[in-house]
Amino acid sequence: MPVSTLDIVNAALDLIGQGSLTALEEASPLAEKVRRLWPLCLEETLRAHFWKCASRRVNLNPLAEIPAFGFKRAFALPGDFIRLENTEPRARVRIEGRTLLADVNKIAVLYVARLEDSTLYDASLRQCLSLKLAAMMAYGASASTALAQEMEVRYRDKLREARAFDSMEGSGDDPPLSNWAEAKLR
Repeated sequence: MPVSTLDIVNAALDLIGQGSLTALEEASPLAEKVRRLWPLCLEETLRAHFWKCASRRVNLNPLAEIPAFGFKRAFALPGDFIRLENTEPRARVRIEGRTLLADVNKIAVLYVARLEDSTLYDASLRQCLSLKLAAMMAYGASASTALAQEMEVRYRDKLREARAFDSMEGSGDDPPLSNWAEAKLR
């Protein structure tokens, strides 16, 4: 059975002893707070780890404008871009705003995308989102810094567990070499 955003939110509310919502759009102070915090929770959690369920590979389009200094080309990042994982070819890059700067004429990126469809989240991401949202909402819901801190600790533990699971599944990519190691291989 697919898990909805509402299911993830209600799991977070259960963790902090709050009542469940029947819909994210309902007219209540609790639903209003969830709607305000959910986008922040989602982006922060997606940035915290390279979630394979949210990974995307694309060729970037070069921009007509050349950077004033430091790099040869500028490329437009995708609208759903959250975090860069890798480039092909491997190149020195820098992200400034919604632009990737590089010293190559063509580049493809592997990145974490803003994944809005909760039915595509893996189990670890769903759990991390519930815990992070619970941590964000806990103090206001209970006036308890201890509960907020406990939820944050549980979130960090679950995030560490997700990283361990991902590392066991293999990356399929060679780890990037340091500048020193690349120089030694030449």
